[in-house]
Amino acid sequence: MALTTSGATVVSAPLLYEASRRAIAQAAEKVWPGRGAVLGPQCPSVTSYVCQVSVDGQELYAKYTWLSSSLVSILRGARGSWADVQGEQGPYVRSADLVTRREHQHLGFLQELGRPRVGEPVGLRDGVLFTRAVTGTTVAEELTVRPWDTETVLRSVLLCLGELHCEAGAGYLRRSWPITERGIPDVFARKFRGPSAARYVADLGRGRLIAEGERAAIVDLLGTAVRRLLRLTGAIRPRQRCAVFGDLKPEHVYLTSGHRMTFIDPALQWAAGPEPDVAKLFGRTLLLGLCHHELRAEQQITEGVMAALGRHGKGLRPRDQADRLREVMVLWLMDTVNILSTCLSAPSDFPLTSSQQVLVSQARRIAAVVERVSGLLIGSASGPGLLDGVFHEVEHTALDLR
Repeated sequence: MALTTSGATVVSAPLLYEASRRAIAQAAEKVWPGRGAVLGPQCPSVTSYVCQVSVDGQELYAKYTWLSSSLVSILRGARGSWADVQGEQGPYVRSADLVTRREHQHLGFLQELGRPRVGEPVGLRDGVLFTRAVTGTTVAEELTVRPWDTETVLRSVLLCLGELHCEAGAGYLRRSWPITERGIPDVFARKFRGPSAARYVADLGRGRLIAEGERAAIVDLLGTAVRRLLRLTGAIRPRQRCAVFGDLKPEHVYLTSGHRMTFIDPALQWAAGPEPDVAKLFGRTLLLGLCHHELRAEQQITEGVMAALGRHGKGLRPRDQADRLREVMVLWLMDTVNILSTCLSAPSDFPLTSSQQVLVSQARRIAAVVERVSGLLIGSASGPGLLDGVFHEVEHTALDLR
């Protein structure tokens, strides 16, 4: 059985990580001079360099970004050589559009708003964002052990975002800078539009020790889905009307003492409505189900997601509800392709989370689901009929390949 093991990086991972830790250590010394801040090991993240920092017994997290690009993109050479990256990073850290600067501002606004409750920002220095560690279990962890509660938990998460999705959030974004780099359509367009997109798709999985026949099937399925999704971008309504949390993954929501929810890693951005938050939260939760080791848990999570999705847009006119549902589904598939392609293109020694490693191992199942559902969206079905068809495809396509 042939394995693909190629996929060399352009930028050296050790050099990138060493430079990141040096920047964090220097920033910590400036914020807490003489306090002996101790850096912990790197925390798996495909977007930024993240590690724990201990200062006088306080557990903090430090985040450092490179040129508004993901770490995987930097390593693969999307921003040029290591010399190119180093040359551009200094001006970027001092610029007004620094991602960590905008995230720091967003955390401050959300603290003022009061709901959703967010992790506490401790400081921003030289491009490094420090936040206080949040205790508790994540929604991802909770749903893994309590899959029967999926619909209730998802609805509770969205309920916490009510104020952000209203005028207060839009008013804030009118006078601040959104983090569009993390937007689902923006990430999808960067990956899959342009002359290099076909080669990017064709190379997915190289270096991940995937059997060549399996890899070829994944590439074919994702390539078909991408072509369909590029045709479906018209389903995404124009933005500039509603603020959304942006990076609403189940692992970014913690259940803390008193069953309160605390959110981390905001990427506030414009949308036409809450659909991007619904799509990312529901889609990433569905991935938890498809990657669960127990079949019954997978079915419970899938049923919970579909039940919650069926409630989205209730109270609207049937036509409007059908349009919102279609938009959520297009965004969901785009986000699924985004994260799956990122994990498949990551260098073999890149520190993926345990859930991302499982995602890679289940890549063919997930790619098959995406391909089949994208085919339904191209068709004429809408509303409840479309939702029923999607549920059938998710359940049966995933089961056939389990």
